[in-house]
Amino acid sequence: MSLFKTKEWWRTECGSNETFDRCSLFVAPLFGADKKDCVVVASHQGYLRIYSLSSQWEDETKLPTGYKSTDLIIETKLCDCIVDVKAGKFVSGSQDLRLAILTPNKLIVYTITLTKGETEQGDQCNLEIAYEHKLPRFPASLTIGPFGGARGRDFLCVQCLDGTLFFYEQEAYAFSQLLRNRLLPEPIVYISRNDVFVTSNSSWILECYRYQNMAEFGRNQKQDETKSDAVKNLEPEWSYNIGEAVVDIGAVTLSSFEIGIVVLGEKNLYCFKDTGASLKYTKRLDYKALCFHAYVIEPDGKLMVLVIADTSTLMIYEGTTLKWSAQLPFVPVAVTRAHFQHLDGLVVVLSEEGQLEACYLGSEPSLFIAPAVHRRGFDYVAAEEELLNLRKQLREMKISAGDQLAVAPVTDMELLVNVNISPDLEPCPFVDKESKEDPEIRQQSMCRATIELSSYTTLYDVQVCIEVSKPFVATIAYRTIQNLCDKHVVQTLIYPSGNLPIVSSEVKITATYENDRGNLRIVQKTAELPLKMMLRACPPENTSTFTVTIKCTESLVGFNQLFPEFTGDHLRRQNWNALGLQNIQTGNVVTIVSGSTSNRYRVQSNDGLSMSLVVQQLVNRLKDKSTGRLAASISQHHVQLVHAQMELHFLCRQEVDRINNELTLLTTQLRNIEKRMLRAARERNGRSLTATGLPFLLSSTYDAISGLLDDLAAAQTKRERARHGLHCALRLLLLLLRLNVNNDKYTILESAIGFEAQLRDEVDWEEVADAGLAAFLKSISKKQAIGDIKSLAWNRFTSMKDVSKLKKRLTHAVERLDVCKESGIDENEAESGNFSFS
Repeated sequence: MSLFKTKEWWRTECGSNETFDRCSLFVAPLFGADKKDCVVVASHQGYLRIYSLSSQWEDETKLPTGYKSTDLIIETKLCDCIVDVKAGKFVSGSQDLRLAILTPNKLIVYTITLTKGETEQGDQCNLEIAYEHKLPRFPASLTIGPFGGARGRDFLCVQCLDGTLFFYEQEAYAFSQLLRNRLLPEPIVYISRNDVFVTSNSSWILECYRYQNMAEFGRNQKQDETKSDAVKNLEPEWSYNIGEAVVDIGAVTLSSFEIGIVVLGEKNLYCFKDTGASLKYTKRLDYKALCFHAYVIEPDGKLMVLVIADTSTLMIYEGTTLKWSAQLPFVPVAVTRAHFQHLDGLVVVLSEEGQLEACYLGSEPSLFIAPAVHRRGFDYVAAEEELLNLRKQLREMKISAGDQLAVAPVTDMELLVNVNISPDLEPCPFVDKESKEDPEIRQQSMCRATIELSSYTTLYDVQVCIEVSKPFVATIAYRTIQNLCDKHVVQTLIYPSGNLPIVSSEVKITATYENDRGNLRIVQKTAELPLKMMLRACPPENTSTFTVTIKCTESLVGFNQLFPEFTGDHLRRQNWNALGLQNIQTGNVVTIVSGSTSNRYRVQSNDGLSMSLVVQQLVNRLKDKSTGRLAASISQHHVQLVHAQMELHFLCRQEVDRINNELTLLTTQLRNIEKRMLRAARERNGRSLTATGLPFLLSSTYDAISGLLDDLAAAQTKRERARHGLHCALRLLLLLLRLNVNNDKYTILESAIGFEAQLRDEVDWEEVADAGLAAFLKSISKKQAIGDIKSLAWNRFTSMKDVSKLKKRLTHAVERLDVCKESGIDENEAESGNFSFS
C-alpha cells in the first residue's frame, strides 16, 4: 500500500448492476484533435457511454468542478453484450474516426455525429450504422491498424474464443488464420511500423507474425483446403519463451527508428525490441498485476509504464525504476492515459463495478508518522521475568477483587448500533416445500429486524454483516455504506428455510468501519429472535430417547415465569409441572418436566438434535430468574450422539471426495479426447472421424460426467445436513459441560471442538478437532504450573482415514472434565416418579 493517494479530477458511476473488464475502457479524440480525448465505456450488459470531460480548476475553492450531467453526451444500449470497442478510420474514402463495436455475433461500425447544444442540455451525439459483419464464432477481442501498410485507413482483426483470427479490410472480409499452439484467446498487439502482430501462445511463448505471411497463408489455405498438403502451420518471424502467462501486451514508439513492445506477465514486466527476439529489460513484480498502460514522454523519449496492483495501488515505472506509487480509491480493471481540454496527462481508471475516475498524482501523504527507533540493548531474560511477574499480580488482583473487575470498559462512541427485533410475526411470502409446518403457522413465521447506525462524525467504508444460524435466512445479510455521516437504517426480514433442527436463536450483527484517522474498528451486537418463531406449545410426551437433567441449588422457577409466551392457556389445560414444545420446522417435540420433590428440571425428546435450542433457552432464562448455581448431568447418550453425527459427517465427506476423484479422472479423459479430436480435425486426414471411435467416447464421457455431477450435488446436500447435525450435537454437549466446568478449561475445549465444520476436502472439523483434543488432553494431564507448560509442537494436518481415535479422545476429555458425574444426578435420571405428569 502506498503512502500517497491520487487526487480526483473527475469521477462518475457508469450505470448500476453492470460489469466491465479490460476491454471496456477506450480513450480517443472522436471529434477531432482540437476537441481532445473522449472517454468511451462499454459494459457487458450492452450499454455504450461516451463522456466529454469539462472539469476545470476553480480558483476560489481550489478544487476541480468535477462531473456534470452534460459530460455524458450519449448513453444507449446497443446489444446484449459489448465485448470490445475501438475507434479508427474504418470507412473507405473517409478520414473521420468511426467506432467499431464487437458484439457476441456481429462486428458493427458506427458513424458518430456531434450536434452542438444551444441550451443548458449540452452537446448531443448520434450513432448510425455504417456497416456490419456477422461473425461465425464467438469473439474475444478486437485489434485494429493499417494492416499491410495501408495509408489513411484501418483494418480490423477479430480474435475468437478458440484463438482463430478473422481479418476484415473495412467493408470486405479478407481471410481467417489459426495460429499454432493456440486453444484459447491470448493478448495480441499490432505494430504498424513493421506490419507485424505480436502475441503469445498456450506454451507461454511470445511470437511475432508478419501480416503479409498471414495473408498469403490464409488465402492459400482457403483455396487448397481440400488438399492433403495444406496442413502446414504458419511459422513465426521470431519467438521468445517468457515462461509465464501474459496478462496484456502493448506497443509504444520510442523514436523514429525504434518500437518498444511492453509485455505484462503474472510475475514480471518485460520490454522487447521490435527488430527481433531481443530483450531490453525486465522488472520483477512483488505483487499481482491487474492491468497496465505504456506511454512515452516527449521530447525526452522516456518510456513510462503504469501498472495497477491488486492492492489498489498505481505503480509508475521508468524502465526498471519505480518512480512513484499512489493509492487509488478502488480496484481498477482498466487504466489508460488521456489529454482533456483543461488538463493533459490524466490517468483514467475503471473498476469492475463501473466506477470511472480521471485522476492525477497528488502529494498529500498520510498523517501517520513513524516513531523514532531507539537503538539500545534489550535484556530478553529480564523482560520475560517482568512479564511473568505482571501476570502473577494481575491474577492475584482478579482473585481478590472478585466481580469488581467485571466492569464494562469504556466503549468507543464513534458508531452506535441499535438492534430491534420485532416481537410481532408477519406472514412469510417465501414458501419452503421441505418444511413440515402447517399453512396456518407458515402465515406467522417471519420477523423484521431493524439495525440503526448513527455517528457524530464521518465514518468510511462501513460494512454491516447480519449472521443468523441455519435454518434461518436473512433477506439482507450484508450492507456496505461508503460514507456514514449521521444515521442509516438497515431493515431485513428473517425467516426459516428448510427442515433442519434449530441450533440457536441469536442474531449477530458485526459492523466494521474506518474513522477519519484511518483506524479500523469493529462493533458487534447480539439480539434474540422471538421464540414463537421457532417453537409452539403442544401436549408433552411421556416416552423419550434422550434426556438431560439440570439441577438448581435454589427452588424451582415456574414455567409461567420461564416461558410466558407458551404457558398462557396451555398450563391451565395440562399439568403444571410439564411443558411440551414442538419445533415448527421439523415437528419434533421436546418436553420439559420440573421435579415435584427435588430441584431438578428434566428435558427429554426422541430427537437429541432438537434439544439444543430448548436447553439453551432454559439455562439462559434460569440464570436471569434465579441466582443459584446450575449443574447438568452428562450421560453416555450425549457423547454417543456426537459420535454418531461425527461418523455420519465423516462418511459424507468421504463420499464427496470419492465423487470428486472420479470427476477429476473423467475431466482429464475428456481433455485428452478433445485434444485428439482437434488434432484429427486440423490434420484433415482421409480417415473418417467416426471410424476412430472418438465421438462415441466423447459422448459416453459427457454422460458419465453429467451423472456424477448430479451425484455430487446430492452428496454435498447430505454433507451439509450432516454438518448441521454435528454442530447441533456439539452445541448440546458444550452447553451441558459449561455448567460443570470452570471457565478456563471450558474455553480451551470449546476452541478445540466448538467451531462449525466447513465444506473443505482435505482438512475439516475432524482433523482440527483431533489436534485440538490431543493438545487439550496433554495440557490437563500435566502437574506443573500453567506458566511452566511448554508450547506444544504442532504437526502438519493430514486427512484422516477413520474417526475411532477422535471418538476416544472426545470421550476421555468429557470424562476428565465432568466433575459432577459423582454428584448423584445420573442416579436420579431413572427415577421417573418425581417427574410424573398426567
